[in-house]
Amino acid sequence: MENGKHPWQQKPQPITDVVAEETCDIVVIGAGISGVVATQSAAEAGADVICVEKFGGFTAHGTDICGVNTKVHERYGIHIDPIKAARLIYAWGQQQSNYDLIRTYTERSGEMLDHYIDMMEDAGYTVKVNDEMTARTDWDTLDDRYQMFRSPHLFEVPEGSSLKKVMWNAAYLVRTVMASAEALGARFWFNTEAVQLIREGDRVTGVIVKDADGYKRICARKGVILATGGITDNQEMLECFCPIALRADKNDNFPPGGNMGDGIVMGAQIGAALSRVNPAPVIHPVSFTVLAPGFNSSWLMINRDGKRFCNETAYEPCITNARMNAPGNVAWAVWDSHFDENFKRQEPAKYARLNESVTDGVQKAVDEGDYVMADTLEELAQKIGVPPENLVKTVERYNQLVEAGEDTDFGVPERFLSPVKDAPFYASTISAWLLCVPYGLHVDAHSQVCDEDDDPIGGLYAVGNVQGDFFANSYPVTLPGSNHGRSVTFGRLVGQSLAQDEYLDGTPITR
Repeated sequence: MENGKHPWQQKPQPITDVVAEETCDIVVIGAGISGVVATQSAAEAGADVICVEKFGGFTAHGTDICGVNTKVHERYGIHIDPIKAARLIYAWGQQQSNYDLIRTYTERSGEMLDHYIDMMEDAGYTVKVNDEMTARTDWDTLDDRYQMFRSPHLFEVPEGSSLKKVMWNAAYLVRTVMASAEALGARFWFNTEAVQLIREGDRVTGVIVKDADGYKRICARKGVILATGGITDNQEMLECFCPIALRADKNDNFPPGGNMGDGIVMGAQIGAALSRVNPAPVIHPVSFTVLAPGFNSSWLMINRDGKRFCNETAYEPCITNARMNAPGNVAWAVWDSHFDENFKRQEPAKYARLNESVTDGVQKAVDEGDYVMADTLEELAQKIGVPPENLVKTVERYNQLVEAGEDTDFGVPERFLSPVKDAPFYASTISAWLLCVPYGLHVDAHSQVCDEDDDPIGGLYAVGNVQGDFFANSYPVTLPGSNHGRSVTFGRLVGQSLAQDEYLDGTPITR
C-alpha cells in the first residue's frame, strides 16, 4: 500500500520510454487455459493475435474440464439439464452473480468443449467423463443443495502413445490448443509482462508491455482480452477481498507469483469496476477421511472442543467452509470399526470400483500416522487433544440422530449418517487446500469489462479467473470442473466473437 491506497486504487504515471510499437487485431494477456483458448479461437476466426505472458511458457493446473452435454456425454448416455444447472449455481451464490453469464456457460459449454474434444482426439488423446475420481455417479438424484452432475472431462494419454505425459491433465489441452494457435499465425510473446492498458476516450486500444528490451506498445484494432488469472498469490488482495483463503493449510497454486491480480490492477487503473460479488475460493478437503484415493466419505465432524459443529455431507464447500471457520481453524472426522460397510452404503457406485481394500487403506493410514486409532472414545479424545467428556456426549447425540434416521441438528441426509458405536475408533484431521481464488473485474453478459456505472468499456474483455461476477461467496461443485469449463467456454466465445466484430449473442459490435 502506498499513500494509503492499494495498487488498484492508484493512478499510474504514463509510460513514455517506449522502445518499440506493434499493431495487431487482438491482444490477449495471459497464456493460461482461458488465454490460450481465446488466442486460438480469435486466430481461427481470422484475427491477427498476439498473446503476451510474463512467464516463459503457458501455464496449466488441475485436471477436470466441465462441459454440459458434450459428444462425450452422449457416448456415456448422460444428459444434464442446463437450465437446472444454471439455477443451482446461481442459488449457491445467493443470487449475487451474473445469471446471464452462468446461463451462457451451462447452455454453450458443451458446444465449445466439443471443438477441443475433436482437436484432442485427432491429436491422439482420449477423452472420458471423470466420474470415477471427481463427480459422484448418483449425486444428481440428491436434494438441490447437494446435486452434482457428471460434467468433468478428463484428457489422457492412451497406453502405448508417444505423447508426452505430464502431471496435470489440463496441460494436455493447453499445449495442443497453443500449437493450433501458432499454426494459425498467432504470436506468443513469453517473458513479456503487461504493465499498463491504453485507454483513449471510452475505449481500450492497446497495452504497454515490458520485456528484456524495455517497454513496448501493442496497439489493438479490435480489443484486448484479459486472461491474467485470479488473486491466489497476492497477499494484499486476499486480505482485502478473501481473508478466509488465508486460513487454508496449503496454497496449491503454481507457478509462484502467477495469480497476482494483474488484470485487476490494470483494469481498475483505467476506470474498470471490480467484481460486484465476493470471491468464491476453490478450496478442497484433500485429506477428508480418504479411505481410498479420491473417495471421500461423510463422517461425524468435531471441533477442538469435541463438539459437532456442521453438516458433514462430503460436498466440498460445506466441509472446507466449516473447517476454516472452526475455533482454532482445526477439525476432526471421527468414525468407528464399521467404516467399510458404511462407506459402501454412502457411495455404492464408487465402492464397486475400488481396486484396493478399504480396510487395508485405513490400516496403512494408521501405521503412517495419518489417522488416529483408539480402543475407547476417551482414549481417542486424549490422542487428538479434545475434551473426552464432550466427545462422548457429542457421539451420544449423533448416534441418536442416526438411529432416528433424521439429522435435526444440521440436516445431513440419512444416507450419509454413520453411527460411531463400536471400537476401534478412528479420527483424521480435516485439511483445506487452496487451489485458486477466482476474482476479477465487473463484466456484462458479453464478458466485456464495465465501469462503476455498469457501462461497458469498449475493447476490453475478461475471461478465466479475472472474469468477475460468475461465482460468488462459495465455489459450487454442482458441475465439477466448472472453473476450467467456464475458462474454455468464454475464452472461445470471446475470442471468436471479438475477431468477428460481434458480441456473444451475434449482434454487431458498435465502435
